[in-house]
Amino acid sequence: MKNKLRQYAKELRNTLSIQDLSVKIKNNLFSMPEFKSSKNILAYYSMGSEVCTYDYFDDYSKNWFLPKIDGENLLVCPYNGCKLSQNRYKILEPENQNISDESIIDMVIIPAVCADKNGYRLGYGKGYYDRFIKRLTHKPLKVILVYSKLFFDNVYPDSFDEKCDFIVTDKEIYKV
Repeated sequence: MKNKLRQYAKELRNTLSIQDLSVKIKNNLFSMPEFKSSKNILAYYSMGSEVCTYDYFDDYSKNWFLPKIDGENLLVCPYNGCKLSQNRYKILEPENQNISDESIIDMVIIPAVCADKNGYRLGYGKGYYDRFIKRLTHKPLKVILVYSKLFFDNVYPDSFDEKCDFIVTDKEIYKV
C-alpha cells in the first residue's frame, strides 16, 4: 500500500509547477510565529521535484543545519554555504563535521513525498528521519513541507513512523 502511494505521489509531484508552489510554501513557512522564533533550524537541501529549499539558507537571521547520512543515522551539520557533495542516494550533504549537541535544534524541516492530516509523512522509505526524531532527547518542532495536492487524509503510517507538529503546504499551515 505505502509503495503504491509513494509511486503515485512521486508521479503526481512530477506534473506540478514546483517553483511557484515552493514559493507559496516558503511564504507560509516564513510567516509562522514558530518559524520566526526558531533560531537553529535543520532543513533539507531539496532535489528533483521536492519542495525547493535552496533560498531558505539566504535568511541569515537563522542558523541553518543540514542532515548528513552516517550508516543508518542522520547527523546534524552546520550549513553556511559550505561545500556539498552527493551521498550514496545522490542527496547533497555538507562535507564539514557534525555538531555534538543536537539539542540546540529548535525546528526540523522534513522532506516528504506526501503527508496526511494526522501529522504523518511518507518519505523515501529508508527511515532516517524517523530514527533521528526518535533519538532526540529534546522535542524540536517538526514541520513537513508538501504540495497541497499531496496532502492526503491518510498515508497509512506504521508504528515506527514519527508524527510531526505542522504540515505546510502552498495553501495552508496545518497544525496537528
